[in-house]
Amino acid sequence: MPDYAAVAVVHPVTGDWELMSSKGKVIVFDTAEMAWNWLPLLGGGRPHSADARSLSICFSELSRVAPNRARVVSNFIPDEIMPWTRHIIWSAWLEGRDSA
Repeated sequence: MPDYAAVAVVHPVTGDWELMSSKGKVIVFDTAEMAWNWLPLLGGGRPHSADARSLSICFSELSRVAPNRARVVSNFIPDEIMPWTRHIIWSAWLEGRDSA
């Protein structure tokens, strides 16, 4: 079984940790490294500090609409077998966005 990963973000309004999702489906990365390399993009260019030991990132310019903190959750194991109905693999999510 692959070592999937997900990204947990702190909701900018409630302050609760939640798994990053799109249209009700949790986005799953193929590897923790892929998720880690993607984290800075979450800030849209905002300055950030990253901690490779905890696989977490904090953005120094606070936003009320975008996450200000995030971390990689690995080894993430979706609680269902393929084909997934409550999860979507990162590459499939990107393909869906390109066609939108």
